[in-house]
Amino acid sequence: MDHFKTTYGDPSSAKFARAQRNFAKSLAGYSVVTYLLQVKDRHNGNILLDRDGHLIHIDFGFILSNTPGNIGFEAAPFKLPTEYIEVLGGVDGAPFLEFRRLFREGFEAARKHCDRIITLVELMQKDSALPCFTAFGEQTSVQLRERFQPILTHSLVGGHVDRLIDNSLGSHWTRLYDSYQYYSQSIL
Repeated sequence: MDHFKTTYGDPSSAKFARAQRNFAKSLAGYSVVTYLLQVKDRHNGNILLDRDGHLIHIDFGFILSNTPGNIGFEAAPFKLPTEYIEVLGGVDGAPFLEFRRLFREGFEAARKHCDRIITLVELMQKDSALPCFTAFGEQTSVQLRERFQPILTHSLVGGHVDRLIDNSLGSHWTRLYDSYQYYSQSIL
């Protein structure tokens, strides 16, 4: 929040509101993708902001449940720390509610392409030496399909999405992983 205030001005200004909207939109897209593809190594050093407030994730070396050192710190569906919620005006703030709506829309849009995405992953998996495929074998695409929740009806998707968001919200696993990354990088 301090960075947003310093960069975009007073929270009641149009510039701040625009950056906050950009943050909510990009966070929703980022969250859907990192959940479905299980992008790991999501410490703060791999998450950037552009000059307009968009969230940018870098370093996609750990995907589809493969984790650095095979340490399962990142148990939350996706990274949604309290600092992000503060930028979005709290859990009752309009920007956070917009994030929830956009996450659901993004999740539903991705579900429409579930079979295509899984087919691409299965093609990549064939004879691959990538750790995300060698460590988990065929389970990689099975688990990916499960994350899409293809058996849920449209009316039940909202409850599933709410649970994903609530389970990610301020997760102590995310904070623990950030602390671990900070510590391990500082001793190198």
